[in-house]
Amino acid sequence: MTVNYVRHTLIPVKSYTENQLNYVRESGRILSGALSTVAKAIKPGISTFELDSIAERYIRDHGGEPSFKGYNGFLFSICASINEECIHGIPGKNRVLSAGDIISVDCGVRYPKGKGGMCADAARTFAVGKISDEACALIKVTEECFKVAVKDLKAGDEVGTIGKKIEAFIDGRYGIIDKYFGHGTGERVHEEPLIPHFDVTASNNHKLEKIAGIRLTEGMIICIEPMINLGTKDVKLAEDGWTVVTLDGRIAAHYEQTLIIHNDKVEIVT
Repeated sequence: MTVNYVRHTLIPVKSYTENQLNYVRESGRILSGALSTVAKAIKPGISTFELDSIAERYIRDHGGEPSFKGYNGFLFSICASINEECIHGIPGKNRVLSAGDIISVDCGVRYPKGKGGMCADAARTFAVGKISDEACALIKVTEECFKVAVKDLKAGDEVGTIGKKIEAFIDGRYGIIDKYFGHGTGERVHEEPLIPHFDVTASNNHKLEKIAGIRLTEGMIICIEPMINLGTKDVKLAEDGWTVVTLDGRIAAHYEQTLIIHNDKVEIVT
C-alpha cells in the first residue's frame, strides 16, 4: 500500500533487531504464498471480493494477519486495481474480472499477530486471460524497474538513487507516478523514509530533495514499488476516496517488494 506525498504522516527512520527481522521474513514468506494463491485464482468471471477472501484466508491460516484490513479505515485485505486503476482499488462482489483485463493486487501481512508483529508489503500486476501486447510489455517493464532499482543497492546509498535508476531506465517511454511513493515498513505498515521511484532532482521541491538524501542503513526495511502508466504520469483520486486512476484512462501497472537493507546487499523477503 503506497503513501501519498502530500498527506503522508509517518514515524522516524528505524533499523531493526535480528529477531524483528526474522518476524518480517516470516511475514514476507506468508505474503508471497498469499499472492501466489491469489494469482492461481485469477480468471475471467471471478470477483475481486473473492480474491480478497482467498488472500485473507491464506494469511490467517498461516499464522499472520492482514495488515491492510482496518488501516485508516480500509476494509479489505488486498487492494485490487483493474486496468486504469493504478493503486488502492477496493474489492467488491460486483467487480468481476474479464478476459483482457490486467489487475494489480497489493497486500500486506503482519507476523506475529498483534502488538510486536512486523509488516511486509508487496504488489504484483497480473494478466486476466489473454491480454494485449502493450499490456504485457507494461507489466514486464514495471517489474524490470524494480530489478534495476535494487541492483547493487546497499547500506550507505541515498534513497534518491532508487528513483534515478528507474527514471533512467524508463527514459520517457512510460509515465512514472510521482504523487505516490514507496516507504519504510516494520512495526507499522508505513514508516519513514518515503521511497521515490522517480528522479526528484527535476521536481524543484526542497522537501523531496531532502528525503532523497537520506542514506539507507543496515537493518532498515523498505518497500520499493514502481507505479508505471502506459500514458501520462498524471492521476486522480476516484469518488470512493481510495482508488487512484490514470488521468487519461490508459492502463497502469504496479510492482512492489519488501526488502531488508544490509551493508553489502539487499535481502528481498517477499
